[in-house]
Order: sequence, then structure tokens, then C-alpha cells
Amino acid sequence: MYCHICGTKSSPGDSMCRKCNTKLKDASSTEEQIWAETAVGLEKRTGETAELLSRQQQPAPRQGNTIQGRAFSWIIPLLLAAVMGALLTFYYQQETSINAEVKSLHQQAEQAALEGKYKEALQLLDSALTKRPNYDALVQDRQITAKAFNLMNQLNEAATSLKTGKLSEGDKSIQAVAKVLKEREEPVFTKVRATLSNRKVTLAVLKVKKEIDSLTTVEALAEKLDTISNLKGKEAEAVEKQIVDKLAGISYKQAEQQVKTKDFAAALQTVDQGLSYAPEDDKLTAYRDRVLSEKKNFEKAEAERIQLAEQQAAEEDLKNRTSAVSIVNVEATLDMYGDLYISGSIINNATRPISSVTIMVDIYGTDGTYLGQTYVDVYPSWLEVGEEGFFETYYYGVYQEAEVSVVNATWYLE
Repeated sequence: MYCHICGTKSSPGDSMCRKCNTKLKDASSTEEQIWAETAVGLEKRTGETAELLSRQQQPAPRQGNTIQGRAFSWIIPLLLAAVMGALLTFYYQQETSINAEVKSLHQQAEQAALEGKYKEALQLLDSALTKRPNYDALVQDRQITAKAFNLMNQLNEAATSLKTGKLSEGDKSIQAVAKVLKEREEPVFTKVRATLSNRKVTLAVLKVKKEIDSLTTVEALAEKLDTISNLKGKEAEAVEKQIVDKLAGISYKQAEQQVKTKDFAAALQTVDQGLSYAPEDDKLTAYRDRVLSEKKNFEKAEAERIQLAEQQAAEEDLKNRTSAVSIVNVEATLDMYGDLYISGSIINNATRPISSVTIMVDIYGTDGTYLGQTYVDVYPSWLEVGEEGFFETYYYGVYQEAEVSVVNATWYLE
């Protein structure tokens, strides 16, 4: 025999369920209790009929001991017996019909309750109770079904609170139902448990949805994405997509800023991180190709710039080593003693300071005759870029007018 409330199998002779302490009923319990009530009715009807027959069998006043009188005295009891039999048969059939109807209503109510149609189940049970108001199983099942119906209504109210943004109120209702269900193991609460599970998911989803509006980093959104991925249902899927879209958008903007600063490696890392959460995001995928293209163009331009810089540096170095000194002027004057006074100035054309500049001067006669050569140091000994330096010296024993020219110069680059 099985408990009609929790489904637990009981041992022969048990009158109460060991699991939920419910009065047990076997497959024939409904008919037994219904027929117990029916038997009372039958007994009452039989008694009334027997009393009527007894009154009819009392001797009538003597009117003569005739054959007709004796025959009539036997006919009356037979007629009464026939009437009583007909009445009992009618009553039995009527009660049988009611019993069958009550049993059918009870079974329909149980099936409706198991399917979560609690309102329908209560209506069926109420219909059965109007016909058999003293049937304990009906009374007990109605109490249990009413409890499930009330819990379902609480969950529906919680759903309304969640939809209107009243998460705290919805949470309280959900917790209250969960507390009650911990103490209930009857199969009739299965639908309530499933609905409770759905409401918990909805609550968790809405809490995450409320939080993501204030999140502005990939890391924080990724953490919420992990949370929502463990939840099931369309609402969870919608919020998951919202998180993924926002995460992709943040990655895109962050990568844009990194590209502006020419930090292409960081930009690619940012885009790849975003794509790891949103692999189907077309905008982010296209931007990755753009980052690679700009990186390639930048590296090409950088290589050309380096090459140009190296070329310019080589040219600059060559200039500094070969053309750092530019002669501004050089003059030669013959003094009264026949010595030649040579003077002039130079400019530092190098890109770096120079020092210890020495000028080599050739001396020619007015007729072009080569007279000699002399060296002269420039002062100051240290010349900054663009600074002018001076030199002067004597070439002795010329005794004639002469011409001079600077043929070479040496210096040190600083």
C-alpha cells in the first residue's frame, strides 16, 4: 500500500504513513469509506420499510372468515416486500452512481493537482465534498491542495514584484515559500518547487542586470558573465547577451585609445580579450583587422623613419667630420719689418660643439710663387654650434706682399 500524499510504500497493517504521518488509504479506501456512509443509509431505509411492513401485518377487524379475506391478508405483505425491494434497489443504484462520481472527481482532482492546476483541483474536490462531506481523504487532500495553491499565488506575486523592480519584496516572498517547502514532501508540491526554482533564477538574473549598469571594466563584467552563465532560461540568456555586448563595447573603446598612442601590442591584447568573451562580435572582429593594418603601416613608417634617421645621422656625422669649420675671412698684411701678419675667423657649422681647431695656411707671392705654409690655432678653443672663432699669427721674413689661403683645418668633435 502507498501513501496518496507522498507516495511512500508502507508495510501491511500500517494505518499511518511513516514519512508524512498521513492516514493511509489503499486502492479501495475511497469506496470503503463511501460505502460505509451508504451502508448507514441503507440500514436506515431498511428499518423504515420493516416498520411499515410490521404495521401492515397487524390483524384487521374480523369481518368474517372468508377466503377473500385470507387471500388479501397475504397479498398485502407481498406487495409491501416488492415495494421495499424496489426502493432498496433504487437507493442502491443511486448511491452507487454517487460513489462512482465522487471517486472520479477525486481522481481528477489528484491528477490536476499533480499537474499544478490547483484551482481546478480545488473545484473538483469541492464538488466531491458536496456529495460526500464526511470523506476524510477528500478533506485532507483539499487542505494540502489549498496550501499548494496559496504558495503558487505567493510565487506569482513575487514574479509581479520582480517585474516592477521591487527585488527586495520579491526576494522576501521567494524565501518565505522556500521555507515552507522544506517541510513538505508531497508530490502535489512538485509544480510549486519548479516554479520556485524559476523565480530564484529570475531574481538572480535581475540582481546581475541591476549591477551591470554601473560596471565599466572588462574584468568586472567578465566576473558577472561567469555568474550569469550558471543560470538557465531566456531571461539569463538576454542578460548574458547584454553583458557580452557591453564588454565588447568597452574593449573596442579601450583599444581605440591604445591605437591613438601607437600602443598596438596593448590594443591587440585588449581586442583579443574582448573577443574571448564575444567571439561573434563583428565590430570587434573588424577592428582587430584594422589594428593589424595600422600596426603594419606604423612599423613600415617607423622603419623608413629609422632608415632616414640613420642616413641623416651618417650625413651629419660626415659633415661634422669633414665640413664642421667654415672660413669667414682670412687676411695677410706685411708689416714694416718684412713679416706677414695673418688673421681671420671661422664658424662652427657642425651639429655638435668642436674644440682644438687648427688652421693650415698656404702663402703665395703676388706672382704666384709658393712662399710657404703655416699653422694657426683658433680661439677660444671650445666652440658651440654656430659660434665664431678667431685666429692670428705671423709668418716671418717674407719682405714682399703676399696672398694667403686656408687649405685645411682640423678639430675634435665633442
